[in-house]
Amino acid sequence: MIIVFGGTGMLGQHTALDLIENGERVVVTGMRRHAPLLMADAVERKQAFVEYLDLTDPYAVMGVVAKYKPKVVVDTSGYAPKLLAPSAEVRARVTAELNLLEAAKLNGVERVVLTSSSDAYWGLGPECMPLKEDMPVPLQEDDDNFIVQSWAKKTLEVVANLYRRQEGLNIVTVRCSGMFGPAYRTFLNLPSRLIKAGLSGATPDFSKGGGVPVESDGYDQTYVKDIAYGMGLIVRAPTLQHHIYNLGSGRATSYGEIARAVEKAIPGFEIRLRPAAQPSEVGPGREVSMGNFYMDISRIGHELGYAPRYSMERAIAEYADWLRTHEM
Repeated sequence: MIIVFGGTGMLGQHTALDLIENGERVVVTGMRRHAPLLMADAVERKQAFVEYLDLTDPYAVMGVVAKYKPKVVVDTSGYAPKLLAPSAEVRARVTAELNLLEAAKLNGVERVVLTSSSDAYWGLGPECMPLKEDMPVPLQEDDDNFIVQSWAKKTLEVVANLYRRQEGLNIVTVRCSGMFGPAYRTFLNLPSRLIKAGLSGATPDFSKGGGVPVESDGYDQTYVKDIAYGMGLIVRAPTLQHHIYNLGSGRATSYGEIARAVEKAIPGFEIRLRPAAQPSEVGPGREVSMGNFYMDISRIGHELGYAPRYSMERAIAEYADWLRTHEM
């Protein structure tokens, strides 16, 4: 049995489905307002079970781990960036992780897989590309971006390493790239916003961040099914050689490439991005360039045979088809 905390979210559901397809039985947890719509068939077949709980409640987390006695727990939980005040967000995120790690320790869980992201590298410059797992990451950061959650990823990785060293927990941290795909709720990233606008016959909403994106800017973005595939490899591996893995596309995808893929998937929809940023458009409250940063994925590739299976065009087309038949 495997428990996927935050399993009613986008990454959690896709990861759970990958595990089920490979013969595992899973428990997914989430808040009651988020039903796992992708997993209805698996729940009906009793290959998956759903538990609704608040990760900041230590008794609830301890109770579900004690009930199912999983060999592996996976944490795919998260929050939309910058919706909470700093004090509330720090308290919620750290409390949730502590509850999960304590429950794993006291119930003899064999492996804990925690999802971090490429945001852990935020603050490194273009000279550091590709971003590798053994790079030191900066704690001091001068710039921000509305979609980046670097403080959370760095903080939670520090806590995880403390438990790994001092408590002996077998903790594996997976630094995921940006991702998009079915069951993505916030519509914050560019692929989801563009597809939603195109299918609705609306003008793309560029009100957040720095307005209309620059064609040549971008970052490592991967279809969620590829991320779930990589997560499944890490969860199911009999042994692992490392405790940190990058997981993504292994390249920077430009906003222009995404726009062209959306135009191809939705004929007649035209997207105009900026050819370049102007100096006057950069400042407090404006979106900072993503700098085309991307992660090296050779570690998971060499050790577990991972490689992305979806091109950007194929991923965008499949995602658009899914949104055509599901409420946005």
